[in-house]
Amino acid sequence: MDSDGSSELPTSSNSIPTGPVTLPASATFVSDADEEIFLLYTRLAALKPADSSDADHFHGLGSENSKEDVLVIRLELKPPPGACESPRKSGDGGASRRNRGRKRKGTEPEPVVLGYELFQDKTALRSRSGDTGSVLWKASIEFLSLVMRQRHFPEPESPRLFDHAKLSQAHILELGAGTGLLALALGPLVRKYTATDIPALVPLLRKNVLSKPSTAAVTVTALDWTLPTLRQIDVGVDSPDVLLVVDCIYHPTLVGPLLATMTALAAPQHTVALVVAELRAVDVLREFLEGWIGLGWRVWSVAEGLLGPRWGMWVAWHEDQVAADGGM
Repeated sequence: MDSDGSSELPTSSNSIPTGPVTLPASATFVSDADEEIFLLYTRLAALKPADSSDADHFHGLGSENSKEDVLVIRLELKPPPGACESPRKSGDGGASRRNRGRKRKGTEPEPVVLGYELFQDKTALRSRSGDTGSVLWKASIEFLSLVMRQRHFPEPESPRLFDHAKLSQAHILELGAGTGLLALALGPLVRKYTATDIPALVPLLRKNVLSKPSTAAVTVTALDWTLPTLRQIDVGVDSPDVLLVVDCIYHPTLVGPLLATMTALAAPQHTVALVVAELRAVDVLREFLEGWIGLGWRVWSVAEGLLGPRWGMWVAWHEDQVAADGGM
């Protein structure tokens, strides 16, 4: 394992493209969707309610709070045991140190508190068929907590998802951005952030993201996976370094269009897809993984040691231009 927590790939495989995403030493190559599904859901089945203080929030589909018009998201990031004080990271507009005026013993860092305010459209969730992006989902919070915890309290010997120095120069393109939490939080940390979702959700996304001065690097673009991708968005001049897909695997009819869209947007040997999913319907996730592998992507499972057993997370890329129906 090298100094940033990533591992060298086996000589029989191609290396991850140079960029902000690293491959943790705990990552496992996924060549068989059935095997990956078995491992994921076996770990999930072994999880007891006592293993998590927030077990109740997994009853249902996993939204944060679909009854509120405005959500205030508060992340309290606690330093790992034995952590040493490091300089405060810039770019986190909502960050604050607790007990700022009090002295701490030794060099133990203080917790970091991040806050974000988001509007939701709870009416659309109930009245517009297939609209799930109008409310915030827990997968986005879990993923953001991971990224910010590693940013503020890096541990050299622990698995790391991003090289944050390279991330600052990266272009992230997010599919299914929904209410825009990740664009709002990660936009200030990158060179360019493109947040996309269906046309009906663009006004909400813009309301949450573009009104903040810290999100100057963020653009919001309508993108319907069921329509030809490259007729809706042009990435030829500035291909994304990271294709971010968080909690978008939930409906069987959208698996094919999602994969086609991802493949159309990803530049071979350059773009790395980062996919996070809450473990819901087994068949839908299996279909996604089978299709992803079948399109020639090199898929690695990276959730172990980074996210809990309720989540799957994968890093993937492809070496050659891949044709996907509906992607062009």
